[in-house]
Amino acid sequence: MADGRDDKGRTSTKYAAKKAASERIAAQRIAQQRADRKRNLLMAGGGVLAVIVVIGGIVFAGLSTKKSTTGAGNPVVAASSTVTSGLVAASKLTSAQPDFSSVTGPPSQLNSAPLTGSDGKPEVLYVGAEYCPYCGVTRWPLTVALSRFGTFSNLKTTKSSASDTAGPNTPTLSFRGASYTSQYIDFVSVENEDGAQKPLEQLTSAQTSLFTNYGKGAYPFIDFAGKWMQSGASSTPATLAGMSPEDVANAITNVTSKPGAMVAAGADVFTAIICQADGGKPADVCTSAGSVAATAALTSLTK
Repeated sequence: MADGRDDKGRTSTKYAAKKAASERIAAQRIAQQRADRKRNLLMAGGGVLAVIVVIGGIVFAGLSTKKSTTGAGNPVVAASSTVTSGLVAASKLTSAQPDFSSVTGPPSQLNSAPLTGSDGKPEVLYVGAEYCPYCGVTRWPLTVALSRFGTFSNLKTTKSSASDTAGPNTPTLSFRGASYTSQYIDFVSVENEDGAQKPLEQLTSAQTSLFTNYGKGAYPFIDFAGKWMQSGASSTPATLAGMSPEDVANAITNVTSKPGAMVAAGADVFTAIICQADGGKPADVCTSAGSVAATAALTSLTK
């Protein structure tokens, strides 16, 4: 035993060294595995974060796109004095031979219960939307006709949706927030949606029933005291293309102009219908040449 240890001692020393080496290798492997797991978790976390950022960007971009494409609709402003005075002037005009060829629809008779206001007067119910070009062209003759029986206040002007191909930017009125007084009839208006097709004024359950059952949910819908209805445009929006509300107001004071003839004819038809509903009052309105001619035209529809 030159080193002072027997074979047994040498074997024990080698075993201990080998065991220590194995433990060091195992510890290194465990440390490496932990480091690898940590790195993988960081990489995975970074990937998740990146995905979240991308998704967030897509969602944000989608919301931004939705906002930009929906838009706010055309502005709604108080009617100018040009518009209000033009409406009043047009309501006083009549024609011995009105041209009803521009009147579309046409109005149809209703077989429903009489529609009356809270005070018992015949009620004219209008349901429309500010974005709608068909409503846009119909409000002009309706307002002129109603101005023959009463007075409006707080009328607004706007244009139909710029993206509606049926009649983009049709110059029009809006009944939003307007009021109407008459000793002969009641007028109730519901601008159901705004220029961006968002909910605006709500229908009552009774109004909803009339709108869906008779108007089939289409704008515009006008119920004249349960006797007649107008569902759809009274005329073509193209007649008013490129005009402003003030341009229309000026044009309707001249029944020989194309817009003037169109609005006058529509107003005479609506006037004749209202006269049937309220017993022919006031007499000077209901016996005017335009109203008499429109009454005859309506009679031909019912035969």
